[in-house]
Amino acid sequence: MPKSKTDNTPKEEKTRKDKSGHKRKSTRSHKKHGSSSRKSRQGELDGAIELYCAVYTPRSGNHYHWAFVMYHSELGWCLYEVVQQVDDGPFTAVFRQTDPRSSSRCLPLIHLGSMHADYARQLPAAINGITVPGEAAMWNCQDYVLEIWDAVLGIGAIDEVIWGAGRDNMIPYYGPIQDNDNNEDEGEDEDEEGSDDGEGQTRQYQSAEFVYDSDSD
Repeated sequence: MPKSKTDNTPKEEKTRKDKSGHKRKSTRSHKKHGSSSRKSRQGELDGAIELYCAVYTPRSGNHYHWAFVMYHSELGWCLYEVVQQVDDGPFTAVFRQTDPRSSSRCLPLIHLGSMHADYARQLPAAINGITVPGEAAMWNCQDYVLEIWDAVLGIGAIDEVIWGAGRDNMIPYYGPIQDNDNNEDEGEDEDEEGSDDGEGQTRQYQSAEFVYDSDSD
């Protein structure tokens, strides 16, 4: 009998430990799952978010249309631009989840840099805080993208070296298109047809392209 009692005692303790260990394991597993769920709900992402400027050839006028683009494998494409429904109409900020390259008028994307995924929520909030001036002769979609790029620097997502390099890559597409004499002549004709504001009016022509520039065609 003593031997039997001695044999049974360790078995009971082992069973108790096994059960306890299983319970602890289950608890840890549950907490880990809960942590993953919270991560998903909070929108946290892994890796870097790539930042681009999308440049579109105009349907008319002599300015390129610009849009600011973010890409992440989980988020997909996020595109920010300002549009006008009619010539000289007010600007409206627009957000689209679309691949800018789906437009036949989209030039090769200008890669501006990368930012950590931790800024995935902070940057859109900063973009929403940018004032869109409505009808503005001296402001257009290109200025909007440049302001967004300033905001990326402002929240600390990039450093000044990356900011400067990205801006330098965009500037060749800023203002009236001047790749050849024909484009310059067209710009002069459009200035004459517009108001006396000259450069301000040509920027309005650029913005008149906006509404479906990012769509597939």
